[in-house]
Amino acid sequence: MDLKDLRIFAEIVNHQSFSLAADHLCMTQPTISKAIKHLEEDLATALFKKGEAGRKREVALTYEGELIYQHAMNMLNEQNKIFETLNQVQNLKKGSLTIGLPPLGSLLLTPLIALFHKHYPEIQLKFLEVGGNGVEEAIANKTVDVGVLLENLRPNFAAIPIVNSPMCLLSKKESHWNQRETVNLAELKEESFLLYADSFVLNKLITQATNAVGFEPKVVCKSSQWDFIVKMVELNMGIAILPKIYCDQLDPDKFSSAILLEPSLHWVLSMAWNTSMAMSPATKAWLNIVELNLDKIHF
Repeated sequence: MDLKDLRIFAEIVNHQSFSLAADHLCMTQPTISKAIKHLEEDLATALFKKGEAGRKREVALTYEGELIYQHAMNMLNEQNKIFETLNQVQNLKKGSLTIGLPPLGSLLLTPLIALFHKHYPEIQLKFLEVGGNGVEEAIANKTVDVGVLLENLRPNFAAIPIVNSPMCLLSKKESHWNQRETVNLAELKEESFLLYADSFVLNKLITQATNAVGFEPKVVCKSSQWDFIVKMVELNMGIAILPKIYCDQLDPDKFSSAILLEPSLHWVLSMAWNTSMAMSPATKAWLNIVELNLDKIHF
């Protein structure tokens, strides 16, 4: 059954005329008649009652024709909805965007998120707020459209680099690290560390670096909350390793920060996506905003 034939059939019924339907559809009347004949052959039933002595068709439906007409209108309405939905999605009037965000990444991207919403207010924004490992798995499992990742990407991932910040030692202002501009990682061997939850890629990065210079960090506690870790540093419970871009926002009367050396560690973030996943218009629009507004990624 051809939807085109059903549309012609519906037009004839709606206009109560073969000739008016032909004019409305910009078709010849023989073409209209041929389509109805084809449809009746497909359905193996007459749709219109025959005229007097069978000489011409009346625009009066048979019982079966009445039933077919109702189904035809439902099918054609659904077809129109398909085109309407496609139009809305392609013109960013409908849809959603799901972004995987590690805790600090959400703060950095707030200006871009607000900018996206300003341009595309009808797109629903959803966020998966977990550590880097969780974001990576979500991208791999295609449960988010894009996500912020730290460090290396999987082979089927692509990404836009968005942040590259050196890592710093953060300590209480009155500590013996005050006034130091740089600190070698090995110097921290006897310090008490305030680390991140095991779901954070950054936690693994720091632990691997300390192991490489010959010690296992003495961990006082682990947390997924950056602000909580900073508060514990302020209360002199230990030291933390944080990106400079974050340390620069803290009160210099309360904290001291020094760039880590030997090895130097960097907090390198990328906006990543799974290349094996079909990219929606909303995702393309988001990535375009990211590329054009890297200078707005800040606190």
